[in-house]
Amino acid sequence: MGICLACNYRNAPPKNLTEEGTATINLSAVTNSSQTQVFNEVKQASRLPSAVLDKLGGIADPGQPFNTTCAVDSKLPMRQLFVAAVSENYCIVSCWQGGIILSMETRIFELSPGRVKRIWVSAGGGLDFRDLKETVELGRMRFQRVPVTPDFRQ
Repeated sequence: MGICLACNYRNAPPKNLTEEGTATINLSAVTNSSQTQVFNEVKQASRLPSAVLDKLGGIADPGQPFNTTCAVDSKLPMRQLFVAAVSENYCIVSCWQGGIILSMETRIFELSPGRVKRIWVSAGGGLDFRDLKETVELGRMRFQRVPVTPDFRQ
C-alpha cells in the first residue's frame, strides 16, 4: 500500500462530514442493504465498545507498541489501532495486525445490546477517517464475507 505525499488533502473540502470526526456512512456495499449510519471517529482503542475490544483480543492505541512480528512479547497486543468509527449499530476498525507478515485489516462489527457480531473483514484499510468512509462505501478492498459459524473469537 502506498501513500501519495504529493496530494494535499488538508485543503480539500470535507465530503459529507457534518462536523470534524463525524460522517454519514452508507454500508450497502458491505451489508447488502441500504444501511446508512452516522459514525463518530474513534482515536483511542479504549473508546471502542468493550465487546469489540473483547473480539479483537487487545489492541494498542496509535503510536503505542504492539507485536509487529511473530517474535511475540506476551505483554503487548498483536494489533494497533489505525482508524476507527462507531455508530449506534456498527463499529468499523482498521488496524495493523502483527505476525509473520505485518498487515492492515478492516473489520466491521454489528452491535446489539449485550453482543457484537463481526460481519465483514478485509485486507487493507482506510488511511484516515475520510478514506475509511470512502473505502467502506465503495467496498473497494479485497474482502471476504464471514461465514455463519459458531462465535469462536471472531
